[in-house]
This record gives sequence, C-alpha cells and structure tokens, in this order.
Amino acid sequence: MSFSRKATRCLKSEELDNPCAFQTYRQIEELNVRSTAYWHSLYQGRHIGIHKPDASICNWTARILTKDKLYRQKCLGSALELGSGSINYRTALTRAFEWFETREIKAMATSPRAIGRIKDVNICPIGEVYTVGHALKDYCEWTRIARSEGGHYNNLVLINYHLVPNFALLPLEEFNARHLRELAQQVLETPPKYGFRERLPRVGIEELSSDELRRRKRTFNSLVTILKMAFKHAWDNAAIDSERPWRCLKRIPINHSPRTIFLDRKECTQLLEECTPALKKLVLAALYSGCRVGELGNLIVGDVGKQGFGIRVDAFKRSPARFVFLPDEGMAFFMAQCEGKSAQDFVLTSDMGKPWRKQHTQLFRRAVAKAGLPRAFVFHGLRHTYASDLVRAGVPLDIVAKQLGHASSITVSNTYGHLAEQYREDQIRTKFSPLSIREVQDATLRRNELNQLWSSVQTENWREYAQTAPDNVQPRQAFANPVKEIAEYFSDVDKLISGSDPSKLN
Repeated sequence: MSFSRKATRCLKSEELDNPCAFQTYRQIEELNVRSTAYWHSLYQGRHIGIHKPDASICNWTARILTKDKLYRQKCLGSALELGSGSINYRTALTRAFEWFETREIKAMATSPRAIGRIKDVNICPIGEVYTVGHALKDYCEWTRIARSEGGHYNNLVLINYHLVPNFALLPLEEFNARHLRELAQQVLETPPKYGFRERLPRVGIEELSSDELRRRKRTFNSLVTILKMAFKHAWDNAAIDSERPWRCLKRIPINHSPRTIFLDRKECTQLLEECTPALKKLVLAALYSGCRVGELGNLIVGDVGKQGFGIRVDAFKRSPARFVFLPDEGMAFFMAQCEGKSAQDFVLTSDMGKPWRKQHTQLFRRAVAKAGLPRAFVFHGLRHTYASDLVRAGVPLDIVAKQLGHASSITVSNTYGHLAEQYREDQIRTKFSPLSIREVQDATLRRNELNQLWSSVQTENWREYAQTAPDNVQPRQAFANPVKEIAEYFSDVDKLISGSDPSKLN
C-alpha cells in the first residue's frame, strides 16, 4: 500500500489525535495576516499550512523536509473565497498527499514518521528467562509513576537508543563486566541522536575530539545508572538470584569541563536584535532571572512581585519552588509584562499568544544564526549567561546557587568557578593583610614593574584568563569506582585521542 493511501485512510483518526487549528472556513478567516505560513504537522517532515500574507491572498500550502534539511513547498489552492473559488481541508489534504507521493518529491524528501514522543520501551519481552529487556521494561513501568515526566522520557530515549538493540535479549543473570565493556565501546562509537533525525553510522574512536569523548563518557555513566537501578529493581522483586549483574555496574570518573558557551553583554544585544517580539521578551526574562524556559513558560502574573522583589518560580524538574530576586530593570520588565492581565494569566506567551512550551527552539536557533553567535548556543545557555555574569561580578557562589535553584554551591563552583578568576585576583591583591614591612616596601618600590606585569597578562578573552591546560587538570577525588578493565579501557581511549599508543584497543 502506498504512503498516500495509508495516510488517507488514517485521516479521520489523525484529525482526532492531532487536530489542525485551521480546519474550518471560520478558523481560517480568523487567522491574522502574517508573512510566514501557519503550519500543521501531518508526519515528521510532512506539513500542511495556510499562507495568508495579506487580505487578498489566503492559500493552502504543503511542505516537505528534504534530505539536506531544507523545506520544499507547494501551493495547493485557495483556502478562502476571494473571487476564484476555494477548497476545503479535506481536499487540501488529498492534494498534499498526492504531491508527497510524486517521484520527484519522494526522491528528495526524508522518510515520513509518525508524530509524537516515545512512550515506552521498544521491546515486548516474552519467555520464562528473565532478560535485560524484562528488567528495563519493569523498571520503566516504575519510573512512569515515580519520576517526573521529563526524567522518565529521557530514560526511555537512552534505553531505546543504546540498550535495547544489543542487550535486551541477554539473560539478566548472565550480564557481567564483559558486557559493560561492550556497552562502553558501543557508546563511544555511536554518534548522539538529536530529536527525530536519522540514526548515524558508528565511527572510529580515533575520530573523537576530547570534548566528544567527555560527553560520551557522561552518556555511558547515565546508562550505567539506568542499568543499575533496573537490575536492583529486578533483585528487589526476586526476579533474579544473583547480585552480580548490578554489582558489576560502576561509573567512571570524568574530568569536569567548565561551561564556555555563554554571552557577554554585546553578544546579548546582538541576539535580542534578531528575535521575534515575543521571543525577545522570553530571552530578556531568562537573562534577568536565570530561569529555565519551562519555568518561564509556567510563570503567571500572581507569581510576580507578590512575596518579594522578584518572581516566585514553581517546582520544576528536580528543583523545588524558589523565589528569584531581580535587579530593578528586571523587576520593571516583568511588571510591564503583567499590565492588563489577571493573576492567573501567563506572564509570557508566544507570538501566537499561546504559553511557551517547545515553540521557542527553531525561533531561537534562527536568531542565533542571524546574530552570528556560536551554532552550539541554545536557549539554556542564557541561564549560563546569567550565572556567569553574576560570578564575574563577584557575587558569592552560594547566592548564585540559590538564584538558580541548586541545593548547594558545588555545581555552581564546578561549572562557573573559573569565571571568577579576575575577581579572585582583585580580592587577593587588595584584601591580603600585610605580612612583612620589608616586602611591603619592596612592593611599593616595584609598583611600576608590578603594574606593567599585570597589564601584560590581561586579555580581552576573559573566558581563558588564568586557565590551566585541560590535560593537566585532574579531579581532586574520583567519586566513581569503575571496574578495573573498564577504567583501563577508557584510559586507553584517552591516550588514543591524545596521540599516544592505541595498541591496547586492538
């Protein structure tokens, strides 16, 4: 059966599960005029929309996502009666799917996939032998209840991408350190999967950069945590008789790499100039408060300026509710967004007047690209920008941690502590109590020499001021206690990437 016929048969159920906001003639009439089209997703990479740039034009439009990640569009017919007839939603859908099925479009388009997030482990374990797949399935049934929606979803993504393909059918009691090493090699060689993009082929470990290696080590540790929790869950429920499967699971230590992708004030201005009006307000809110996009999306008028000079932020992810204090200009900004609204109204809404959920992603990427900022900079980087600005200004780390909603200052210190180097330098030079009169006198005589030295080491690149080479930075304490052969394996990978003898990997 062709994609077009399958899609047409599913239209009724699809309209119920994924309703289009402009199906009826009246809904289309009520759409505001704007230069960009209104889009409704039919499948991943397949959309139908309304293009209404002015009062004299209102057309049904279809688009597909090409294999090189560009969009190709086609006009399907008039959506309103403007003197030359019009077609309804059903006819537009039929024409759209006929266009999707043409030879030219099928050759250039990405494969269509159903819309929606992962909802379960991609395996239905059967048989009397209790496998890794059984354990993961049972564990996810528990996390669906016990964890937050986002935490449960993240587990499902990691499990389906890394664990199900190679380990789901393995009897759980046979799992040992050898399988853990296989998982380590698999994770290192498997490129990350972003969103709904196609799975990329595995690559050689020698092609990894040190930063890619660090990120994949973190992925490995996350998988180890999932496996350990799943295996212990199986042990607690008497599904296995041996403790070995979960006792052999050990995390590996990772050298911390401080955040460096955040903006200075000039770069913030460049970004704001490229944002849509609603996105600009969302970005300003993040820069004034350091809040996550989800926290800002849930903010209501009643949360602003009621308990103190700032905003109340509801519990989000694993962070409890907190109060975020604001500078005067930030308070004025939030008060302006509340004018004319009731206490239960959202403070910030999208360009279409809806609460912010996921709509910011593409808009933000476009603004980042137009502003000439690093491509890797995402919305969460605004939170890092907020924290880094406070740290550089000398705000104590525990205060920054409370503003961000962290339980302690450890995370802030590990993540942003390097940014306080110039402030630390100033405090040491000006607050150190005199120790030797003779040395103080010598320092006075050498004042010009000292100032010349200080000037010579200053740099406009404050991100790298007084930094130690990453290769020489070792963790003060390895909280992870990895299995010996796993630790040796990752050590060999480190040597391979740094240019040392890689023979041990062979």
